[in-house]
Amino acid sequence: MKRFNSSMFMQWVVFIPLLLPLAIVSGAFDGIKKVFEQASADIIESEPVAHIEA
Repeated sequence: MKRFNSSMFMQWVVFIPLLLPLAIVSGAFDGIKKVFEQASADIIESEPVAHIEA
């Protein structure tokens, strides 16, 4: 079994509260951006073509 590395543990304790919210926010922004891109693509794609019948 490996020896407990206290400095590695302290690095996790210090950086996880910084990195985890950053990763969550970054993922949320990416998701929101993809939703709007897909919505705009769907709206542009589904615009009806005006047919004028005489």
